[in-house]
Amino acid sequence: MDGESLVKLAEARAQSDTRTLKKVIHAFYALVDPSATGDKLHAAHASFHIALDQLSQLLDKADRIAQVTASEVAAYAHEVAALERASTETSDRLGQLGHKLREAQQERARRIEYDGLAKVIARLPDRHKGLEQQQRLESDIALLESESRTYAETWQARKLAFDAIVHSLETMQEAIRDEKAEQERRRALDEDDAEPGAAGTGAAEDGPAAAAAAAPALDPTAEEFVPLPTRAAVQGDGDVPMGDAPPPPARDPPSECEEGQMTDDQPSQE
Repeated sequence: MDGESLVKLAEARAQSDTRTLKKVIHAFYALVDPSATGDKLHAAHASFHIALDQLSQLLDKADRIAQVTASEVAAYAHEVAALERASTETSDRLGQLGHKLREAQQERARRIEYDGLAKVIARLPDRHKGLEQQQRLESDIALLESESRTYAETWQARKLAFDAIVHSLETMQEAIRDEKAEQERRRALDEDDAEPGAAGTGAAEDGPAAAAAAAPALDPTAEEFVPLPTRAAVQGDGDVPMGDAPPPPARDPPSECEEGQMTDDQPSQE
């Protein structure tokens, strides 16, 4: 109930109390009236007592109302305090529940993250197998490095061998050119010796021609010269792939030789 309603209620009660008090005053004036005698005085006296009783009852009623009101106010105050305590407790409880909810959400997020990590860890091999795999990889790397060094050494040895073959071929070609020049020179000498006559021809045949016939002839069908492997290649590790070595230069077929090449294989018929 608000303050305005309480003021109106107090005014209504005050008006009611004044009516009773007015009755008492009216009865008192009737009692003290000098003209009141006999039965009229007795009636006025009775009316005054009745008015006093009503006023007394009204005052008692007001006291009882005040007591009841005070008890009601105390009860209301107690209820208000209880409601305030309940509201405070509820607020505290809500705060605690909110804190617990946040903790539960964080715990759930951590559990989800841990479950994901556990699944990843479960898919991975254990530590012992991982160490074994690491050791195997390290061994493979060391083996590959060793093979790489072996391949480098082998390639260097093959390169040296190929250079030696090229040098040998160049030497052979130089010797063949020298031999060809020598045969051309001999042929020219034979032609010069054959001009004087038949007698000189026989002598020439017995001289340089006989020497050329006695000289060892080159065989065009002979196999290609292949040098023996070097010591570094022989000392290599077992069956090591030697790579693609450059092939030696092919010899010219007899049909493509220069003029006079066949004279290296047989003596001149002139």
